Amino acid sequence: MDNYSDDNWNWDFYEELVEDVNENIKIISCISCGKCVGDCPASRVSKFNIRKIIRKVLRGDKSVLKDSDIWYCYLCEKCKKICPREGINIPLLIINLRNESFKKGFGPRYSDLRKYVEMSERFLTSGVVVEESLGQSLSQQRIDEIDEICNFARIKYVFKASKKKNRKKK
Repeated sequence: MDNYSDDNWNWDFYEELVEDVNENIKIISCISCGKCVGDCPASRVSKFNIRKIIRKVLRGDKSVLKDSDIWYCYLCEKCKKICPREGINIPLLIINLRNESFKKGFGPRYSDLRKYVEMSERFLTSGVVVEESLGQSLSQQRIDEIDEICNFARIKYVFKASKKKNRKKK
């Protein structure tokens, strides 16, 4: 991991993100322990590494808006749950970075978007991103949210993970 002194950091980008979404203020308390990356389903199948993204934001490196990394996050909140620091909302930061990326005219490259769609499809049809995470399915609240989004978007998706969980409850 690179070492940076306070002299190398530029807080302007961080302050812009905090001004846009106040809850982003907590990312400064990240201790870079790596628990979020270790538990992240996206990091298992892509080069997604939230620690690197946070470090870029805090250094003022806006190239993060052009990076494909911000498009690999599933917004599953596993990172938020495992983080030892209170109030760090990584999914919200990712959404904010994606919005900023679009505002600047970037967005995902086709190859990145294709991989993201493939991973999302696997996630929507089976509730997992990679097979070894079968025991790490979504919470019922997340499944219900995805169902609601799919219904609103008129997506005719068979959300198998939801059906499996509902069968177990009966």
